[in-house]
Amino acid sequence: MAKLGRNDPCSCDSGKKYKQCCLKSDESRKANARSEAIAKAVDWLLKKHKAAVHETIDTIFFGNLDDNDHTYLQELGDEVIENIMGNAFEWLLADGKIIIEDEKYRVAELLLGKNGPLFSDKERLRIEQLSSTPLRFYEIVKVKPGESMTLRDVLLPAHLTVQVQNESSSQSVSQYDFLATRILPADDHYELSGAAYGFPRTRSLELLKELREGLKDLEPDSPFAKEIASVVIPDRWLQLFLNPFELPPQAEQMIGESFLFVTDLYRVQEWVALEQALSGNSDIEGSREQGWTRAVEVSNSLPHSRLSIYASIRPDRVKVFYQTQKCADEHRSWFEKLASTSVVFLCRETSDLEDVLTHFNSDEAEEGLEPTIL
Repeated sequence: MAKLGRNDPCSCDSGKKYKQCCLKSDESRKANARSEAIAKAVDWLLKKHKAAVHETIDTIFFGNLDDNDHTYLQELGDEVIENIMGNAFEWLLADGKIIIEDEKYRVAELLLGKNGPLFSDKERLRIEQLSSTPLRFYEIVKVKPGESMTLRDVLLPAHLTVQVQNESSSQSVSQYDFLATRILPADDHYELSGAAYGFPRTRSLELLKELREGLKDLEPDSPFAKEIASVVIPDRWLQLFLNPFELPPQAEQMIGESFLFVTDLYRVQEWVALEQALSGNSDIEGSREQGWTRAVEVSNSLPHSRLSIYASIRPDRVKVFYQTQKCADEHRSWFEKLASTSVVFLCRETSDLEDVLTHFNSDEAEEGLEPTIL
């Protein structure tokens, strides 16, 4: 199976094609010098080091994807692929490293070195800004569609909020959702670098925990912190496309309680073995078509089973859904022992009822600097 970055129309063989199909931001098209810098850089890299570029994008940016994942992404359509490849190439310029004759080089250093492409002063400044600015995780606290949005750094709350001008992105985001991006100065204002990784609030809790733990005790602008964010964020963002969020039917009936929706996602290695394991357990009821349930100490206020197992939209995925964190922590090992080698754990998604309601009612939310209670 060909990798997405190799044969996709957006793994362009020229900077001109890259600029046309991968840089979709209106702001990028307006700022010719800035977009030309990116196009020129990509064009030079693909002419000089094409194999090394593809190898880095395949093994790092798409490193956790298997052949089925690549196939699934390609079936999502040109717009999604263009978005993904646009982010992939900016990641390459900002944080990527390639191997040339057994030596590893930072892509930005190659571009800005004496043997790199001939940049104008403004183009060179753009590459310098891109490579020196970390990918950060922001909460969208205010949106003016078609004009701007105000962002707050979730991991560095002491930082002041910043207003960015970006007509395209501000039309498609929701207040209180999250956005991973690089914010760069442009003349008399700030703007997004071009690449943006949008995260619904309801699917951000585990990512925030992972980032906080990984960046703990590190200087925010240190090379190590920058590298962690540049690997973790794109990988979790790709998982949003591969594993659309789904709440099982009974979740719609959960109101009036402090529920925590915890969903463990698994890749199914062998459906027959998994079905046999589930059907052979007397505590479990159901089928692949209907989903399985297991009663777990249900109280009077929780009339429904706390553990549900159901097939995902993707045919090679299964999800195990819990109503509380305690139940999830106690029963994950039970399920994995039961399923054995028929499944492989991929990730955990966590959201509470307040986050779900906040997300779906975001259009009615008052403007202000509220939320972030994650």
